[in-house]
Amino acid sequence: MDNERSVAPVDVPAGAAVGPATAAEASGAEREHHPGKLVSAGFQASLFLAFLGVWTALLPATSITLALRVNQIDPDGKAAGLSLVLGVGAFVALVGQNLFGALSDRTTSRFGMRKPWIASGMVTGAASLLLLASADSIPLLVLAWALTQLTFNALIAGLNPVIPDQVPKRQLGRVSGLMGITQVLAGVGGAFLAQLFLPNLTAAMLIPGLFMLVFVTVFLRILKDRRAKREDLPPFSLLTLLKAFWTSPREAPDFALAWISRLMVMFGNMTLANYQLFFLLDRFGYTEDNVGPAVLLLTVINAVTAIPTSIVFGRISDRLGRRKIFVLVSAVVLSVAHIVAGFAPNFATFVASSVIAGFAMGAYLSVDQALVAEVLPSRTDVAKDMAVLHLANVLPQTLVPVTAPLFLMIGGGSSNYPALFLGGAVIAIVGAVANQFIRSVR
Repeated sequence: MDNERSVAPVDVPAGAAVGPATAAEASGAEREHHPGKLVSAGFQASLFLAFLGVWTALLPATSITLALRVNQIDPDGKAAGLSLVLGVGAFVALVGQNLFGALSDRTTSRFGMRKPWIASGMVTGAASLLLLASADSIPLLVLAWALTQLTFNALIAGLNPVIPDQVPKRQLGRVSGLMGITQVLAGVGGAFLAQLFLPNLTAAMLIPGLFMLVFVTVFLRILKDRRAKREDLPPFSLLTLLKAFWTSPREAPDFALAWISRLMVMFGNMTLANYQLFFLLDRFGYTEDNVGPAVLLLTVINAVTAIPTSIVFGRISDRLGRRKIFVLVSAVVLSVAHIVAGFAPNFATFVASSVIAGFAMGAYLSVDQALVAEVLPSRTDVAKDMAVLHLANVLPQTLVPVTAPLFLMIGGGSSNYPALFLGGAVIAIVGAVANQFIRSVR
């Protein structure tokens, strides 16, 4: 597959009148931007490992090690402390992803458009993990996690556009399914590594970063990146950076609906993902010393159930040419899992909810990612639009910590987990319904 071709972006607004020459140029540009050849198994494997490395370094922190570090530093205010750390980090990720995405679309390096951001994010991300591992106060932990989010989002801003850059439409479901399960596998691998090295939190935070360095380096050697010519790019200005945070719903209504849907479904999912550890500590009598194996068990169960549905439903959606029905059903089932978890009378029932959630998230992640790749509004600004979509993943990381205490305080006290999980379930269902109004995708 010749992926090192030069790219001459031509952005023609929808509905705009163009003359014969402009139309021909636009058509040619679109042919350049829409991959036609199937990507090889080797390319898929290397991209898979790169994503796996990134999530292996990040996910244990969001679900295990950060919570344990906060509990060590401030056990009485652990919920508020974790909310502060996660909330600030999510805000930094929100800003960084979009800025780096817009800059990636306008990178004219001889190495390509994405490689410089992948490489620099990999190196600075590893350095940020060192600071994170040494943090011994809540302010320092906030700073360290913010830097980790900033640097890793430079890396992600380079990786995310690779699928629409390189993968043809008839492989989108399959490849998106493979990339979707990287988060699930990383959750298992990261939880295993954390459990292996706990109570040594420093090792539990740093060892996953080594996997990231190795896997991303392998992908950088294999990737034949898109290249852009400076003279073919629009002038760069402050307005370009401001537009990095916005894709007009008027010009791209289907993309806007996909964005809203993703935001709401991910919000619902994170109500459980972010507060699962505290739920186990407060509801079932676990302690910091023995909660690790319980979290590892839940993560393994989630992976075992999510992986097959992600692969199977990604391929089925490719074959049928349908995306929306799979998004709707999987989000509804995910919401059911959250309700079961919130009212679980014992750990066994909570495990059952994880089984349900795993099946649902596997299908959702693969098919929704393929749907998004089909409704991207511009092939000129792929990284920027993918970063705008990424806001739908990041904003819940800010919104959930802010709103969770309100749910948890319903009825008095600070541990009304059924209210938190039920609220997340309702929001996820509304998001799934919004997805059904997309017109350009079946």
